[in-house]
Amino acid sequence: MGAVARDHEPPAAPATVAVLLAPVSFYLGLYLPVSSTVRHVLLGTVFGAVGVLCGWRATRIAGRRIAVRVWSWVGIVIGGIGLVMLWWQVLSLLTGNAFPPPFWSPYAHP
Repeated sequence: MGAVARDHEPPAAPATVAVLLAPVSFYLGLYLPVSSTVRHVLLGTVFGAVGVLCGWRATRIAGRRIAVRVWSWVGIVIGGIGLVMLWWQVLSLLTGNAFPPPFWSPYAHP
C-alpha cells in the first residue's frame, strides 16, 4: 500500500538518446557561424542539455547494468564537452575576445 512504484522505463532508451544527441552538441560547439548565431547557440544548447539530462536519467535508473551506465556516461561527457565548447565561444564573442578565444575555432581569432 505504501510501497514506492518502480520505474518501468528501460534505461537503455535515455542512454541511447544521450549518445545520439551528444555528437550533435559536440559538432555545434566546434564553430560558431556568423550567420544565424542565435539559432546555432540555441540548438547546440538544447541538444547538449537534453543529451546530458538523458544520460543522467539513464545512470539513475540503470541499476547494475554496466553497459547502460557506460553508454550514458559517454553521452554525458561528449554532450558536456560540446556545451562547454559552445559557450566558451559565446563568452568570447560577447566580450569581444577579452575572454581568450578557443584554440579549436579558426573564426574566433582576430
